[in-house]
Amino acid sequence: MTRPAITHAITATAGIYLMRAALTLTTPISTNTIAPIAGSIGAALVGIATAVTMSRSRTIRAITAPGLAIGYALVFTVDTTSALIVGYLAALTWWGIRLTAHTLRLAFPQPGTALRRLTDRPGG
Repeated sequence: MTRPAITHAITATAGIYLMRAALTLTTPISTNTIAPIAGSIGAALVGIATAVTMSRSRTIRAITAPGLAIGYALVFTVDTTSALIVGYLAALTWWGIRLTAHTLRLAFPQPGTALRRLTDRPGG
């Protein structure tokens, strides 16, 4: 659980790079004929990164990753690029919240006992 989402972030970064390059025709995209394909591949990578960041279950990842990859690739346009990136950022935020909650559960395994000690002080 506490492993960083490095692989997911690298996958998303590569996808975002390809999407932006397809829209601006910068390196590695050099012609208009390659741009839509590269942009769709980039969007698919962002979809995969979103799916694997959202869940820890391999089964759920195996089901959602292809669906999000295809969905993101199909809806990729100039207008939807920002929404696809925001979708990944929301997944990354969710990963951070889950990690924080897990860390707090490990640090405070008995929160009820700790709260009672704080609230049930003698003489108060």
